[in-house]
Amino acid sequence: MLTLSFTVKGRLYRIKSSDGEDLLVSLDKFLKKNKIKPKDIRRVFLDTSQEKSITSKRIAQAILKALKIARE
Repeated sequence: MLTLSFTVKGRLYRIKSSDGEDLLVSLDKFLKKNKIKPKDIRRVFLDTSQEKSITSKRIAQAILKALKIARE
């Protein structure tokens, strides 16, 4: 299980997913539904402690890095 947590305007959001690919799709849908731009995201955290797949962890880490770059 992967959990991506982030804040937008002081509010904490969490997106949970069973693998890295689903995490990216879930994040995209969430951002579009709530009209949130990646540059509005602050304080991004990733919990991969319950994930066993190395590939899923790497995908999740790439998503995290992309969100941090988008804020700049």
